[in-house]
Amino acid sequence: MQTMAIKFIEHIDKGLLGFWEIKETAEQLLETLNPETEELDKYLLLRNNLRRKEWLAVRLLLQKMVVGDSKIDYDPTGKPYLVNTPGHISISHSSNCVVIYLHTEEQPGIDIELITRNVTKAARKFLSAEELNDCMVDEQLSNKDVMLRWCAKEAVFKMVPFPDIDFASQIACIAQPLTTNEGVFSATFTSKEGSLHIPLNFRFVGDILMVWGQI
Repeated sequence: MQTMAIKFIEHIDKGLLGFWEIKETAEQLLETLNPETEELDKYLLLRNNLRRKEWLAVRLLLQKMVVGDSKIDYDPTGKPYLVNTPGHISISHSSNCVVIYLHTEEQPGIDIELITRNVTKAARKFLSAEELNDCMVDEQLSNKDVMLRWCAKEAVFKMVPFPDIDFASQIACIAQPLTTNEGVFSATFTSKEGSLHIPLNFRFVGDILMVWGQI
């Protein structure tokens, strides 16, 4: 099997961030992971080949990031959690890439998207009027600035313990127009319990935009 395509594993404060670009076939990944029967049964339920590769790559990446027999399971809302390993996990995948963000103390959230994916047509479904205005460049919506907010809201959704969230009204992003390959910005999450300010980070990895944070 060819060398696993791990782009990086790096420590960030009390977190650990891992990025894998999938270049292997599902068969190669399965042979390397060699899952136990229970895990294999879960894998075999997946019918889509890309989804199978993502499932395998995430678990192989986790093996490279932690010591011990760590596994991933999901709560009733579909959010992942770690088994046999302390801490918290967030996962994202897009365009043959998977990322994992682990944090020892806080709940992490991460999202990646291919920056060339056009999300402007759906922008009004998840952005407020103020956010739409912030994304205007030369009287047109800037796709990359819309995408930054989409990734941010997805990351925040993965952090907070609420299954039903209105992205446009409950998650507000405060960000300058994208002019650099990495940086910081913030979001505010509002619920009946009050408002929560959430610092966020972004980085471009090739054509992939990655946004992450923790609460």
